[in-house]
Amino acid sequence: MARKVEVKVRGVYEKEPGSNCWWICYKKDGVRHREKVGRKSDAIKLYGDRKAEQRKGVKMPANMRSKGITFSALSLDALAYSKAHKKDQRNDISRMKALVSTFGDRVADDIKPDDIDNWLSAHNEWENSTRNRYRALMSLVYRQGIRNGKSATNPARLVRQRTEDNSRIRRLLDEEEVKLREVIRRRFPDREPLLDLALNMGMRLSNQFGLVWTRIHPDRNQLDLPGASTKNRATSYLPINSVALAAFRKLKKLYGDGKYVCFSDRKGVKTLTHPREWFVPAVKEAGIEDFHWHDCRHTFISRLVMAGVDLGAVQKLACHKTIAMTMHYAHLAPEHGQAAVERLVTVSK
Repeated sequence: MARKVEVKVRGVYEKEPGSNCWWICYKKDGVRHREKVGRKSDAIKLYGDRKAEQRKGVKMPANMRSKGITFSALSLDALAYSKAHKKDQRNDISRMKALVSTFGDRVADDIKPDDIDNWLSAHNEWENSTRNRYRALMSLVYRQGIRNGKSATNPARLVRQRTEDNSRIRRLLDEEEVKLREVIRRRFPDREPLLDLALNMGMRLSNQFGLVWTRIHPDRNQLDLPGASTKNRATSYLPINSVALAAFRKLKKLYGDGKYVCFSDRKGVKTLTHPREWFVPAVKEAGIEDFHWHDCRHTFISRLVMAGVDLGAVQKLACHKTIAMTMHYAHLAPEHGQAAVERLVTVSK
């Protein structure tokens, strides 16, 4: 059977091969014009119409080529998608402000991969993980643009992914915790229960601050995290120790009439919700270096391992998808390895 050969049509092309978004290109009065159309059949028809208009002497507008949609306008669809489908929409909103500040007024299809890569590289204060989050958000903007027929390409897809150092484990030392609590009790006394939860439950930021009262079951000292809110997509049932239970009771007195556990959602009530509003300044005043909110989770897991808790149990408590993730903390329990090699002594006797 003869192989079908696709016939190329003069003046009709895909700006990005495989995108199924077709453009036309033609000259009028010595000026080159380009128009984004969509389907190939529509592009062929429009190209024919434009050539027919030229033959009839129809005068074309001086600026036939559309300026195109700006990145700022394109970002609105991505934010709408984030609000509907993502748990970390507040992070997307914050990062989008930085992207729009830099690229907002530019035509989205004119932004090149090098423009994005150079901008990410210029931020020397960022970790590679932060750069990758911005790259992912920019890619989302263009994916939504292509899906809605507002963009033809996704330049962020061609930007290299930075290598992240996932081996970093920063835990809060006992003497550092004393200093941190002193500052929090003096400046943000109502926030200490949130620190207690972070150090005794080990939830990710989005899980803790998205927690609702209906998920807490004090009668059996347990809370459940729905699969949609966890990285491993499985519902997790977490035990609550006495410190965390006391923290929940304190928060119930503060915000018990609302939906959320860690802040008030009542109209007109302003609370210090995000850790950046109270935790970050407290850490700085306490003189603790290189410690972030997510490190409270590292502290929770590290303390479990150092207390001799079986790594399989730690995996469940940390909601790790694989034991390999938990093994990053195994070096904190050297006595496990020591006990293992000591068994050789027993066998050889």
